[in-house]
Amino acid sequence: MFNLFKKLKTMIKFALLLSGVFLLAEAQAQSYDIIKRFQILEDKFRTYEMLDSYRHEFIFDVTALANTDVTSFIDEAQEVADFQGTDNAKLGKAQEFLRKYNKTEQNLRVGVAFGIPIFSFTAFGIKIKPSVRVKANLGFLMGIQTTTITPEQAVEYLGSDVPQNLKTAFLSCSTGISAGADIVQYLIDTSNCGLTALEKVGAQAYVNQYFYPSDLSVPDIYNYVKGEGRVGLNFDYVYNKHFFGNFSLYALGRADYRLRVSADTLIKDGDVVDLGDDLNTTVNMAADYTLGYKNGNLVGMVGVEDVKIANVSNNDDTTGALLYGNDPLIRLHSEYIYKFSAFSIKPFVGTHKRSRYSFADGLYAGADLGAHVWDERIGLRVRSMIDNEHFTFSPQAKLWLFHVDYMLKQPISSEVDGLKPATIHSVNIRFSI
Repeated sequence: MFNLFKKLKTMIKFALLLSGVFLLAEAQAQSYDIIKRFQILEDKFRTYEMLDSYRHEFIFDVTALANTDVTSFIDEAQEVADFQGTDNAKLGKAQEFLRKYNKTEQNLRVGVAFGIPIFSFTAFGIKIKPSVRVKANLGFLMGIQTTTITPEQAVEYLGSDVPQNLKTAFLSCSTGISAGADIVQYLIDTSNCGLTALEKVGAQAYVNQYFYPSDLSVPDIYNYVKGEGRVGLNFDYVYNKHFFGNFSLYALGRADYRLRVSADTLIKDGDVVDLGDDLNTTVNMAADYTLGYKNGNLVGMVGVEDVKIANVSNNDDTTGALLYGNDPLIRLHSEYIYKFSAFSIKPFVGTHKRSRYSFADGLYAGADLGAHVWDERIGLRVRSMIDNEHFTFSPQAKLWLFHVDYMLKQPISSEVDGLKPATIHSVNIRFSI
């Protein structure tokens, strides 16, 4: 027990050091980048899921995640779109709605996964458990904020599936557009935007969809959505009493869409959650690899995920490249597992990064408190963890082949990239063996 307290004391000191890094990182926050922001949040959610998944096979898994007021936000946006009145009254209602939700984020995420275990075998002293895994998820992030509009930012009012020639044309002449104008109609009507007669004919398909704001002081909705699916093989392995890990090889399909929605666009369209008309679907062969080392009660892991091996297909020529990118996720994690009778405590600390953000953005620390019987088939677990913007509290009940997990992420930072982080709720149900 004394050794446990010494290790906990060391981890607390380390967590305090991390807090200082968090504050420094927050002070150095940059302007709002919706894709970077989505990526950071998604990887934090994936890290939470990783804490349970790396040593448990599953048959079926479903997760739903949302922040506290996202349904109210979507309902009120629809009310704005359905509002009957004069054009000025409609615009005023939309502007009032956006000011109400200024400097907030709205999150939605759903995921489902299936696992089919295959017979285990041993080769060269390594015990291997293969399985087929199928995963799919869909995530939305909406950030509501007022910012200065440069020509480069003005292009974001056009959906990411709009042809590049229209975006290039708008970059060259966006400063001449009038308040509340139909952006594509402006490109067609304005001679100095550089569109050919043939391009103007093609642009007609995008008229009456994208509008420049009437009032630049009104917040916009930064809207981003990403869907992905994974199908492939996973190999969990154990080598002697120290080494373990997994290797996954799979087809990874992704598509995403980005649109900056003004009040004027909102009253014409009404969709704040939009998938776009033409999806920029990209399919790659990809791989994950995790190497873990266990020495007594101490466990350490290093892993890399979403490593692109080869491109299978894409439609970049017609819908543009994937906005999310193909860079891998790198993670480091360590934990100390202490068990006494049916009870356990597991403090942990780790970090993760991609090219859009740093290890400082991915730092986290926490602990699991558990009570389990029957080789951990039945029990309760309570998790608490902290990162640079949320405190996470999560109880879990496990009943043999079934477990249910609730997660609450409560903001501890007042502002991240100019917006207040949301209070997030998640429920996960898993059937495992």
